[in-house]
Amino acid sequence: MTNAFVRDLDRHATTFIASLEHDPLIGRVIRGDAERHEYARFLAGTYHYVRWSGVLLARTARGLRIRGRSPALVALVEAKTEEEAPHDRWALDDLRSLGGDPELIKGEPAPAAVVGYVQSHLAWADAGSAAFLGAAHTLELLSMRRASEAAKNLRQARQIAGIERSTSFLDGHGEADLGHVRVLEEHLASIEDEGERAAVTLSARLLRAQFPLFFAFPELTNAQPRLRASA
Repeated sequence: MTNAFVRDLDRHATTFIASLEHDPLIGRVIRGDAERHEYARFLAGTYHYVRWSGVLLARTARGLRIRGRSPALVALVEAKTEEEAPHDRWALDDLRSLGGDPELIKGEPAPAAVVGYVQSHLAWADAGSAAFLGAAHTLELLSMRRASEAAKNLRQARQIAGIERSTSFLDGHGEADLGHVRVLEEHLASIEDEGERAAVTLSARLLRAQFPLFFAFPELTNAQPRLRASA
């Protein structure tokens, strides 16, 4: 099931995903020509935003339940909480395979864009809004359309030692998110409240604006996460 609201979300997400080909970091990861320190920075930023996915979904489910929203929508968000909770560990495992120290990455301050992304969506969730599903939809479309491609290109390029052991995050999302997107879009299409649609749309818009900044670490921390001499 689809409708004009979902088609509009998909259209803007598609334009955003195409624009990432020109991003100086994300584009190199997608093409497979990223250097080792660049891929490590991508994984570090990925960890910092993905680690909040389960929390944001759980808080969204709680807010929806308290507000008395559709039981089917609450059930969907709760199921997604279970799915997303362990994914930050994939990024840390990939960093470890590259020769990085996951504990150092976990202890670094998150990029400012990640902090803003998290706080905005926590506020929406606690207000009983389904807004976070806008960001989730964009991220799942991105994974569906680019994650497997990026993993394949990185392995084929062979520019990074140990890369064959360091793509579990990309591989896992590329395989899983096709079905996730279809189910999510069915539920998004069922949202009729104009205020909620506006919040979902704004969430997706904010994600598109902030996402490239998720990988911009503060100048005085490890902008290029420390790596051992060999993986």
